[in-house]
Amino acid sequence: MRRHRPVVEVPDVVGLGADDACAIVRRAGLVPAGPEGMPAPEEGVVVAQAPIGAAGAEEGATVVLITQHGRRPADDPLTPPPTEEADTLQPA
Repeated sequence: MRRHRPVVEVPDVVGLGADDACAIVRRAGLVPAGPEGMPAPEEGVVVAQAPIGAAGAEEGATVVLITQHGRRPADDPLTPPPTEEADTLQPA
């Protein structure tokens, strides 16, 4: 008879860097992996995961992380820095 493992919540790691995402998945008691049986990603930004965040999974289950290279969204400024031209404009 198969013994069931406890169910844990899958953390939502989309948008995080690969290192941080893998560490969070491991702390949740799950195993990070790449798509199609590849090892866990080591670089890039997580753009998708399966199962999705907040889903339930048996402890020790695999969470597939799909990454894309590039800057994390948090690294992009919300507003561009002011330019010299903007500093010299006067209201109409």
